[in-house]
Amino acid sequence: MKITLNHNEVTLEGESLTVRQLLAAMRYTFPLIVVQINGEVVARSDYDSATVGDEDKVEAIHLIGGG
Repeated sequence: MKITLNHNEVTLEGESLTVRQLLAAMRYTFPLIVVQINGEVVARSDYDSATVGDEDKVEAIHLIGGG
């Protein structure tokens, strides 16, 4: 499947992945990360059930705090 991830086209195996599987496949390990699929924010509690499919637009933004 092909998706757009953070404005870059990415090709992944399979027809769909859960958000958690996508983050693992991309090696995103940030403790605080916000994910949107096609403009809708995915709740962290839904990372194991929300799926990303062909042609989806995904934003994965990690939050950094500081002072």
